[in-house]
Amino acid sequence: MKIITIGLDGMTFKLLDPLLAGGQMPNLKKLVDGGVRGILLSTKPPVTAPAWTTFATGVNPGKHGCYDFCVPGKSLDDFKPVNSNDIKVPTIEEILHAYGKKAVLINLPNSFPPKVAEFPTITSLMTIGDKFIFPETLINKYPELKDYRLTPDENIKLTQNLDAYIQHIIDLEQKRILAVKKLFLHEDWDFFFFLFSSTDWISHLAFAEMVKGENPEAMKLFAVVDDFFGWLLEHMPAQSNIYILSDHGFTYYTELFYINRWLEQQGYLVTTNNVGSLEETMTARRRELDKARSKKQIRLTINKNLFKTIFFHPALEKLAKKFFRKVVKKILPIHVDVNIGIDMQKTKVCFPRGSMLQTLYVNYVKNFANGIVKDETEYNKICTDIKTKLEQLYTPSGKRVTEHVYTKPELYGDNPPLPSPDLHCATKDVWIVGHLHSKNIFEQELSNKHDEFGVFMAYGADIKAGEQLPDANLCDLMPTILHHLGLPVPDYSDGQVLQHIFRPETTVAQNTPNIQPIKGLEQKQLQNIIDNIGI
Repeated sequence: MKIITIGLDGMTFKLLDPLLAGGQMPNLKKLVDGGVRGILLSTKPPVTAPAWTTFATGVNPGKHGCYDFCVPGKSLDDFKPVNSNDIKVPTIEEILHAYGKKAVLINLPNSFPPKVAEFPTITSLMTIGDKFIFPETLINKYPELKDYRLTPDENIKLTQNLDAYIQHIIDLEQKRILAVKKLFLHEDWDFFFFLFSSTDWISHLAFAEMVKGENPEAMKLFAVVDDFFGWLLEHMPAQSNIYILSDHGFTYYTELFYINRWLEQQGYLVTTNNVGSLEETMTARRRELDKARSKKQIRLTINKNLFKTIFFHPALEKLAKKFFRKVVKKILPIHVDVNIGIDMQKTKVCFPRGSMLQTLYVNYVKNFANGIVKDETEYNKICTDIKTKLEQLYTPSGKRVTEHVYTKPELYGDNPPLPSPDLHCATKDVWIVGHLHSKNIFEQELSNKHDEFGVFMAYGADIKAGEQLPDANLCDLMPTILHHLGLPVPDYSDGQVLQHIFRPETTVAQNTPNIQPIKGLEQKQLQNIIDNIGI
């Protein structure tokens, strides 16, 4: 028995269904018609790092401890990128290895550094440093790996038009596929994983157009993806099965809410002329972008006081930003640095990384060495106040900013690994932004971003044909894959085996899932994992 798992990062049926119905993805349609499909619910927040880690562990972020691309250390000024050493429970590759199974992992986020040295592994955009192919001897064995890139060349994005950048992403993915095919055919494996990152990258660039059937350049990607599925159908081993999934879905928003600016207005946050922890250098792609921006001939820095002076009226800010995007950026090699940060010595609540997610941290002395919220009574009062106000807040156009604000116990249980976020804002119609590049709290702007409704499809010898599944959860995949391979499922898993995907006549469907306390496993290798992480 072999399991092939293909990730389509950020994929949604909003894009796939028109393509399937229109005949643009005939190979994937064959898989869907001959298998099962359904919505796959993501993590909160629905973002790459926590979501793919949940896939790999079968638990929510409150158990695996990777809440975002980066997490705070002893203080909210001390952020570091997460890596595989931060995962608090065994990963699927460690469990497979403990049972003598073999795996190939290509582009699985948060797989750096590799957990199992023996498995051929190409790590993801979360890699630190220049080495991402393990073992390095694979490069000599497969010359195609010499052209493998972790991320796009961001200089193309800054110096050429959008179509050229999109074509570059497609070319990058085609070169990756050449390497993937070699590993698929010539390595020994029971579990094969490969993730298409390009489906997410291009959706960030053009989702609103693609979902309307526009932007033919971006739509070319799906022919490349479909060709790969066609090749897979021809070369998949007998008695093997294919799982296809995304870590989250995608949508587009027309309104933004600047949550840190709102917290500043509420008296919970104080800004300063220091970027500090708002800098984002946690991914290889971000580092590539920073390198490309550094080549800009003209760089302007705007600090807190200058920002306040220039944008003394909300209408002026809107006009200036529109003029900069539509005119200035197109004719001048210019980059603007907004040098405004958060003063953590005076801030009680913030989204400290400053980008785009919906989680908030309380600067609580119990969690952070320099915390200024001193006791549980004040902590609970702050959480209740923010939750109540945000759930009652509407944009000027009448849209709810957040449908629900989750507290830490609602999301992660009573004792998640620290430091964990304290509040999470579930969004539907408004994208919540953390950075401080606006004086206005609300802004009208098209933004292609994530939502929680991903995709799941399965096809193969053991899979039912032509079935629509009830909604599944990302944490269901690890237990299902282990069960499908005849292995026990750890009892700490938050997911369940998706029994209803299997043909009733197969052995896998007839076997009751073996839910086993992980401490009771006899395999020495897995026990060492448990001892090392202190389960």
